Amino acid sequence: MNKLRAEGVIVADISLVNPKALAKSLSVVVTVELDRERLDLVDDFKRAMRAAKEVTQCYMVTGDADFVLVVAVEDVEAFDVFIKTKLYTNPNVRKFRSMISLDRVKFEPRVMV
Repeated sequence: MNKLRAEGVIVADISLVNPKALAKSLSVVVTVELDRERLDLVDDFKRAMRAAKEVTQCYMVTGDADFVLVVAVEDVEAFDVFIKTKLYTNPNVRKFRSMISLDRVKFEPRVMV
């Protein structure tokens, strides 16, 4: 295992926690479209999402959206605070769409080898 860590194959060891046990039972998938795709503005958005405690996953993607976020919060009111403080306040966010998860059907944080 240490060799795999040294080679960068294993990058972290994690524990899976039941979100309901931490009162973070609302999961929201958010697609974000930026207004401008200048490197400095994209980097600014990445930094902001890394710093946002509500964002558990952030992917830069191809297609209609520029980013896909997975947001974990207590309830709809907490999600409203997130979008008001992290998305509406970012002048480079053109638009976003959110999808509230009704049921986590599958969640496997692994890579197939």
